[in-house]
This record gives sequence, structure tokens and C-alpha cells, in this order.
Amino acid sequence: MLIRNGSLIVAVDGSRMSIFRNNGEAFKPALELLEEHQNPSPRSSELGTDRPGRSSQSTSPRKGAYEQTDLHQQAEDRFAREVAERMDQIARDAKIDLVLVAAPRALGVIRQNLRTETSQKLRAEIAKAFGPHEAEPLAKMLEKHDE
Repeated sequence: MLIRNGSLIVAVDGSRMSIFRNNGEAFKPALELLEEHQNPSPRSSELGTDRPGRSSQSTSPRKGAYEQTDLHQQAEDRFAREVAERMDQIARDAKIDLVLVAAPRALGVIRQNLRTETSQKLRAEIAKAFGPHEAEPLAKMLEKHDE
């Protein structure tokens, strides 16, 4: 995959984001870590203590339970929206190509929350999870990736 020198690569999983700059050649990226953000993941008991809701029908003695809300997933989705805001800010301030590498669910949330101008600056969207400090494996994957 062609990644121009100076392009930014944003790597996101559910709770971490790393932004790298390509300092290498177009077909042989050399990534430098520019910034890193982590979404602290508290225990479930710290996120909420409510039990699942119950429902009952007046015409039947049966009772049902609502499914437990996935508070961790809500926190990850909120973090993905914050990543989209950061990408919007980068796209406004710089005239460079962006490459987004994210876990599939995070990619979907980020994609929904990006401004149109930012989406137009995206050179590629890759549905893969890469965590922080993984510049070398990420660079190798980008080198071999077909658009």
C-alpha cells in the first residue's frame, strides 16, 4: 500500500489509540509514534451496580428480564467517538493523508462520527486491531496491504 512520507496512521482498538507518522518511503513505511491515548477500563462494579430490569404483564403471571447493559462496550463506543473528534481536529489542522487502522467495531463507530471532510482525507480504512507500541508489525502490515 502506498503511504506517503508524512502521512498519519491512526491505530485504534477498543481502549487505546496511537497516532504514527510515516517517516519512511511510500512502499516501505517507517512509523514514528506521535501520540498515544488510553481509555481507562474500570471494573464492571465501578461502571454500574444496577441489576437487569424486570417486566411483567398484567394479563399473565409470567415475568421477564431485560438483558444486562454492556457498560464496557458503551465505554469503548464513547472512546471511539472521542477518537473521531481527534481525527476531525487533525484533519482540520493539517493537509496530510490519514490512514485508519481499527478493530472492526471501533471502525464502525468512528466511521459514523467522522465529519465528511475528514472522511475525504482518509487514504484507507483497515479493519484490524493493533495496540500501541506496535509500530513495526503495523508498518509491515501496511506494506503488504492491498487497497
